[in-house]
Amino acid sequence: MLPTFRFISWLYRGLINPRTLEPRRGVFGALYYGIGGFAAFIVIAMFLICLEAYNLNFARDFLYHRLGEPLLASLESLLF
Repeated sequence: MLPTFRFISWLYRGLINPRTLEPRRGVFGALYYGIGGFAAFIVIAMFLICLEAYNLNFARDFLYHRLGEPLLASLESLLF
């Protein structure tokens, strides 16, 4: 039980400013944008998967011309 308490104590000291007892801005900003980026990736991935599942090749080709082939090709390689 002692190592778990040490880890939580270390985590608390890293995330909370001991003088003001407020959260540190940099850590929570990174979490905010990290979680937001991950959520956006999931939404875009689900959209591309739905285009593939319903065989909407015309929409996929339209996106290729609008967003650019390298961007969508790299995203598809991450997914599949």
